[in-house]
Amino acid sequence: MTQELESRVVDLEIQITHQANTIDDLSQMVSRQWEMIDRLSRQVSSLQDTLVELEENISPPGNEKPPHY
Repeated sequence: MTQELESRVVDLEIQITHQANTIDDLSQMVSRQWEMIDRLSRQVSSLQDTLVELEENISPPGNEKPPHY
């Protein structure tokens, strides 16, 4: 029975080690994804600001004839 109990404990230790490695890997992945989300959010905000600026600088269409006339 002692041999069986020792074998079970070793198996559990191996499983815990694998789970700890998986948790570390997932934690690193989440950290990288948050960095990417932050960077992409800043880019979207910048592009929105640029778009608003461009829209404000566009002159309204006058009574001009279309180019095909």
